[in-house]
Amino acid sequence: MLLRDAVLEGPQPAEVRALLRLCREPDYHPLPEIVRQLEAKGWVDTAGETHLVTLTGRTVVER
Repeated sequence: MLLRDAVLEGPQPAEVRALLRLCREPDYHPLPEIVRQLEAKGWVDTAGETHLVTLTGRTVVER
């Protein structure tokens, strides 16, 4: 199952960098493959073209 496997692998450096940039840079648009990875792990929700960092994603950034 893709979602469970994605969560079990933990954060990758590129994913953490993307989360940090999403939090700090309102105009940042990560590559679609990174967005898919972040969504699969439940760290980002997407509404239209806006990527919203979830509370779970913020926890990853704080660590």
